Amino acid sequence: MFVISFLLLYTISFSQNVNIEDILTYLKSGDAVKAKSTSDLSIQVQNLINNPKTWYYRAITYHSIYESEIKEVKSLTEKPLFEAYNSYLKTLELDKDKKFNSEVIKALLIVASQFVNEGVLYFNKKNYKTALNCFENNIAINRLPAINQIDTIVLFNAAISAQNSGNNKAAIEYYNQLVKMEYGGSQVCLDLAKLYKTEGNNEEYINTIKNGLKTYITDDIILINELANYYIEIGKNEEAEIYVDKGIYREPKNQSLHFVKASLLEQKGDVINAEKEYLTTLKIDSEYTDALFNISAMYYNRATDIIKKTTSKEEQNKAFEIYKKTQPYLEKLYNQTPNDTQILKMLKTVYTLLKQDEKLKEINIKLENLHE
Repeated sequence: MFVISFLLLYTISFSQNVNIEDILTYLKSGDAVKAKSTSDLSIQVQNLINNPKTWYYRAITYHSIYESEIKEVKSLTEKPLFEAYNSYLKTLELDKDKKFNSEVIKALLIVASQFVNEGVLYFNKKNYKTALNCFENNIAINRLPAINQIDTIVLFNAAISAQNSGNNKAAIEYYNQLVKMEYGGSQVCLDLAKLYKTEGNNEEYINTIKNGLKTYITDDIILINELANYYIEIGKNEEAEIYVDKGIYREPKNQSLHFVKASLLEQKGDVINAEKEYLTTLKIDSEYTDALFNISAMYYNRATDIIKKTTSKEEQNKAFEIYKKTQPYLEKLYNQTPNDTQILKMLKTVYTLLKQDEKLKEINIKLENLHE
């Protein structure tokens, strides 16, 4: 009974000793320590906890700590801007008469901007989860009825922060908002599609890209490439070829698309048109390694098949002419990758059959050195 009476007496005394007006006095005199301790005590007092003024004073206390340039003041609490933000919101919730509404809204607009700055700092430190919290707080402030505005850059920052923190659900939500506003063009659309793919939702992945193709008619090459690669990945080469052709129509001098087209044609046995596409690729980029290798292998294998089957001098000469066609491409590959054993062996065969003794000698020495 004595203990209960003592606690009751302490609570009454505690309540009487907290004067929230002192907070402003402390702030004006620059005593952040006392302002903070008084504010911390005030939210533990029963008759003050539901008073909007309590939370407003708390908000400006923590906001002042955040904005202070004094190291000792800033170190009073870990995340003062977050506490200020939550206290401003609590003020709005309790302020039925809207006595503090105008001042709180003005302060929140400043807080919103500060959260963007904090978000960038956290993002650059690779603390993506806290960066996301900052950007989301900015978004929440801007969605308040008294403000009601959208900052697409912040939405984008929230999306990539969510993605980098592994929160794909939130990232998809923000990317969807951006796509609806057509922010970021086809790249943002592609980012969203890839997230659906990561989540195993291939239906939404494809739908997102196809919708993007309808929206970004003049900025669709990355979406075309993505679908082409996807269909190749799952073995649907016919569908892939459709999108490769669309890509070539968009960018006729895109060597990568011509190379993919050549590879698809070769896979289905259309070697004549495949050869044309490989040559087109190399006309655009004469050092394109994969195209050099594929056309070299195409000629080399064709010549070798003839040699294996030939019974006539005429057929043999035909094979030699094809070996001559592959030689310059193999030599370019040799210059690019001088230690590639496969290329060296192919060149050895070509030089042997074409009786190019000096070049053959060089290749034999190279092969011997590699095997030592």
